This record gives sequence, C-alpha cells and structure tokens, in this order.
Amino acid sequence: MWSWLSPEPNGALAALAALQPDATEAEKTPTPTPAELPLAVRWVLLVMELALVSGGAFLLLLSSSVIGALVRGLLGAGVVVQLCEAAAFGWGLVTFLSWFFHVPKRDFVRRLAAFGRREGRTCMVSVLLHSVATVALTTWSEDQRVWSWENARAAVHRSDGSLATAEMMKNLLLAPMTEELFFRGMLVLVTVNRLGSVEWGASVSSVLFAAIHLANARHLGTQYSASYLVFQVLWALLVGLFLALKLVVSGSLVECFALHTINNVFALGVARNAAMNLTQPGVCVSILASFSAYALVIAKQLQALRHKASRDKTL
Repeated sequence: MWSWLSPEPNGALAALAALQPDATEAEKTPTPTPAELPLAVRWVLLVMELALVSGGAFLLLLSSSVIGALVRGLLGAGVVVQLCEAAAFGWGLVTFLSWFFHVPKRDFVRRLAAFGRREGRTCMVSVLLHSVATVALTTWSEDQRVWSWENARAAVHRSDGSLATAEMMKNLLLAPMTEELFFRGMLVLVTVNRLGSVEWGASVSSVLFAAIHLANARHLGTQYSASYLVFQVLWALLVGLFLALKLVVSGSLVECFALHTINNVFALGVARNAAMNLTQPGVCVSILASFSAYALVIAKQLQALRHKASRDKTL
C-alpha cells in the first residue's frame, strides 16, 4: 500500500544525493534505493529526517501563529483566528510533505483523504462504543469521579458561563486535525518510508504522541492532577498506536481525524483536577475496561495488518 512513498530516493537520502559533485553519468555514483541501505544507516537517516520534519513543523506553527495574530488584529474574532491558524499550518504541512516525498500535493491529498463505507462504519462503531461507555460510567456509580456530565459542562463553558466556542472548535476539530497531520500524516509516513516497516512507523508515532502530552506537566496543580496526567499519557499511547495502525491498514488520514475527534468529545467529561482514587472499585474497573477495549482493537488492527501483508505476498 505504501510503495508510492519511495519510488525514488527522497527525504535526507535525496538531499545527500544532491550534494554529489557534478559528474558525467558514467562517473556519478548511483544513489541506492532505501531498501538497499543497511538497517543501521536507515535508522541514522530516520533520526535526521525526524529532526528535520519536527523543526519544519515547529516553524510552520510559528508562522501560523503570526498569521493568527494578524487576523486577530484585523477582525478580533476568536473562531476565525483558530480557523486561519489551522488552515495555514495544514496547507504548509501538506506542501512540506509533498516536497519531502517528491509526491504532487494533489496526489498526496487524494491518497490520504479517502473515506468510504468501511471508514464510516468504523466511526459509527466508535461513537456507539463511547456512548455505551458513557452511559455505563454515569449510571453504574454516581460517586465515581472518572467521567461525569458536570465535567463535560465545565469543559464547554468559560468561567463567566458563556459557551467556549473557540476553545471547543480548537479542542474538538482543529487540534485533532493538526495532530493527525503531524503524528500520523508526517511521523508515521516518514518512518514507514525510511524503515519500510509499518509496525515501526506506528510505534515511533505513538511513543512521540504520548511523550508530547508530558508537556501538560506544567499545569499540574492548576489545571490537571498528577493522576490525570498519568492517565492522559498512557491513554495517548494507546490511542496513538490505534490511530497509527488504523492509518497503515486503511490508508485514510480522514478516518483517523474522525476517530480522534470522537475520542476528544468523550474526553470532555473526564475529571482533570480531581485525583483518581484507584482503590475505588468503580474507578479501577472503569479504567481497566477502557484500556482493555483499546488493547482489543489494537490487536484487531495488528491481525488485519498481518492478513493484508500475507495477501500482498500472494499477489
């Protein structure tokens, strides 16, 4: 499925090839294909490329923030500012990936934006499972502090009681979009492209996705409790691994974005400031059930991946 990423040397390998001195065709050293390189060399190239794309994404974030500041100065509308920042970052990232992989932007978007019946069914199942989990958590134990409607209402309103429209658009739509573009659309594809392994691509992306949530440690005691931070990091590891595997199996980044949004909607009701008492049976069982559910769907994606690999070998 991902052979279109490396029909010719790209990324750091193409940059190194471009540094060769001018020579005739007979004298020029042929650039090896990614599959011809030793594994250790590919790992070194991967580290270089991850640093390159992360730095590029950081510069795009700064540029989109500048655009947002200009729009805020002209219009002063929070929602419009968020939309402009996300659009600038998304367009810049797609352009950067198109250059990195030597794939036309239109072709790149077409390949990753596929969304059909299968992807729609997956999203509907996700909504159903999250709804069942919400009902179970709110009816099983009224004194449990893992998930509650009070937490959800507090998350969608500002301190003055007004609806936090801009914040909700950012948390439920724009943040999933930018995170999927970077962690799945960029990190997974860069790793798969260099190592030729979708398993490594999913693993690297999920670990980095979980690690980035450690940045919330600066809000400990004010916005988040320590137990919530631990829960968030472990949850991000599972969700990130599932979404990365979903991408490499289905090839649809839009599906990953939809599933990420569904997860964020459910997460609105999760307690952030209150410490999670794992000695309470309700809290312990709820967390174990949630982690077990994601572990099962991850196992299913791995099974689908092995089935797809064996089928490709027979073709």
